[in-house]
Amino acid sequence: MQSTEIDLNEMLGILRRQSRLILITLMLVLLPAIAYLLVATPMYRATSLISIDAGGSNLLDPGSVENSQSAILNSRVDGEVEVLRADATVMAVVEKADLINDPEFGPKLGLGQKVSIALGIESMGNRLRQAVGLRPKEDAGSAALVSNTITKLKAATDIRRRGLTYLISVSATSENPERAAAIANAYVEAYIARQVITKSASIIAARDVLQSQTRIAQVELTRLENGLNTFIDDNLARFEEESNSTAIAALRQQLESAKSSKVKSIETLANARDAAARNDWVTAAAALGDSALESLARERQQLENRLRGAQTGSQGQVDLQNALESLEKDLNQRLTQAQSTFEAQVSSITEAETRAREQMREALLSSDMSSSVISDLFNLQQSASIARNQYQQLLARVQDLNAMANVQIADARVVSEALPPISAASPNKKLIIALAAATAIGLGIVIAFLNEYYIGGVSSAAQLGNVIQVSAPIAVPALTLDRGDRLLADDIVAQPLSQYAESFRKLRLAIDSTLHHGIKERGLTPEALKKGKVILICSALPGEGKTTTAIALARTYAIAGKRTLLIDCDLRKPSVAKYFDLPQDHGLIDYLVTDAHENEPIVKPILDPMSELEVISAGARSSRPTDQLINSPKFTALIDAVRDFYHVIVLDSPPLLPVVDTRYLAQTCDAAIQVVRFANTTQGEVRDAANQVREYLAPGVKLLAVLNRQDKAAGKLSGYGSAYSGYYGDPNS
Repeated sequence: MQSTEIDLNEMLGILRRQSRLILITLMLVLLPAIAYLLVATPMYRATSLISIDAGGSNLLDPGSVENSQSAILNSRVDGEVEVLRADATVMAVVEKADLINDPEFGPKLGLGQKVSIALGIESMGNRLRQAVGLRPKEDAGSAALVSNTITKLKAATDIRRRGLTYLISVSATSENPERAAAIANAYVEAYIARQVITKSASIIAARDVLQSQTRIAQVELTRLENGLNTFIDDNLARFEEESNSTAIAALRQQLESAKSSKVKSIETLANARDAAARNDWVTAAAALGDSALESLARERQQLENRLRGAQTGSQGQVDLQNALESLEKDLNQRLTQAQSTFEAQVSSITEAETRAREQMREALLSSDMSSSVISDLFNLQQSASIARNQYQQLLARVQDLNAMANVQIADARVVSEALPPISAASPNKKLIIALAAATAIGLGIVIAFLNEYYIGGVSSAAQLGNVIQVSAPIAVPALTLDRGDRLLADDIVAQPLSQYAESFRKLRLAIDSTLHHGIKERGLTPEALKKGKVILICSALPGEGKTTTAIALARTYAIAGKRTLLIDCDLRKPSVAKYFDLPQDHGLIDYLVTDAHENEPIVKPILDPMSELEVISAGARSSRPTDQLINSPKFTALIDAVRDFYHVIVLDSPPLLPVVDTRYLAQTCDAAIQVVRFANTTQGEVRDAANQVREYLAPGVKLLAVLNRQDKAAGKLSGYGSAYSGYYGDPNS
């Protein structure tokens, strides 16, 4: 059963055994990381910090706040972050920093394009396209180049809000620290400039709309005022007659006098301007009634007369011409002054007319006239008053917007400008090395455990115990190749104090202990306890040292004074007879294949020349299915018979995975030993073999394991060759 507890010592032991694999994994991960750090271009990051005035900035009304709700202010800051990331802002930065011509951010040819141009592939392709009637491939336009620069700039910038504050950081990354700082600052400057332009543009657009409405309101006001004035002018006589008021009569005379004076003054001013336009200064001066202007006009006329009589090209003509030009300047200045004075008089007359009209309106509304006249007059006056108020409001708002458009400031300010960084931001060498080392160690540990439990061969007894879940697996040490004619199992007798012999004594002790502790669990009868114990030696594949292990274990029991019998049950490819140089013409196969009515041959064990071990060889190689022989009543009877005479019966079996014979043998044994070749058999094969043999063991029978470290070339029993080929086809193969 799988242990549910974590054994720290066992895990440390696995890591020690797999330390070489972990170190290799560490180097395989660290070396590319170090190589990357050596060739990677250092990138520098500069950061500029701006603060957003989420409530809005207004110089004309500093105390005003657009909206102080926290959710709205936060959403506005988040919106400004998106504005900073917008393509329009990025494009403004590209133009401001001239990144189109920058060697890092500007467009440049890729490796494929350079190779194509060098080999002439592109021109050949265009000629081929023309040959088949297609248009040549066009070069990337300016829009595509700008888009490429924008993409690079976006990848090199990082814009984010600092927590829940109103601060936004703008970071730029570049190969050059000065360029990184310049781009970050250009980003902020372009954003602030665009913000001011956007705010001013929105105000100007609103002003233009109001201006059009103001012109409409002005026209409407003029129409209503003219209508009211016309109504009063047309009905002055009627008003005076109905009211029979001396005040209204006086106001009528005053109004008519002001109107008459205004008309005459406007006509006089028009005549003066017309005369001045014709250079008729005398007429203009007479119209304006300005004596000084008349004096200058007569003086000019005299100079003109003298100039006509002067000799052409003479100094006198030049002097007269200069004097005339100087006099005309004085005339123009005096004319302007006179016109201004006359215009002031006209304005005064107009004001008097306006006052007379207002007084007339008030007098009429308070007089005793017919209700129809009062009603018409009141309606006209109210309409004009309302139009005047609307016009004044629109005009005031237009003036306010004009002022606001000229004094707009951004809702953001620079808190900290970006400075050229001293050290590179990437690659972070310490972090990369630390991450690579941590990743490599973690990956190495994972691979180590996979290799310990699933991948590769078994390299230690502890690993073998983990793979097939057996307690106290035994490791048989590897022996040197220079051994003369002595075989591996001979060391049990020839060198009884060697490590090799000691390992089998440990195996014998483990078997005896397992058999002793399994008595109660198996529920054996007293008669069964007296019988000999059958020990099955098996392996997953050929060539794992199973036969050598069986012989060495059997000799170990024989030397210990136990009556021991070794039976070669590998009827597919017998090996025991070859080991002991026994004849192969008679053995277990001959006994099992004999029919019941024939004279049954006697299976006579042969004594081992080096110990008291007795051996039954398999005999000649079987040409019949061996699983039928192993599962026959005769074999069962043979095992029952030898149990009564021997203390220990060791069965050398065929490999588990290629053939089925061992599964039948497992049903008769009291203990099973699985032999695993050091670093040769895969863990999956070892685990499959252990599961298969456990499935057929009787209840209470335990599986033990031996890690065999012998080299294949160290002994004579190469046995099965490679794979499973020796078990199929020609028996002589």
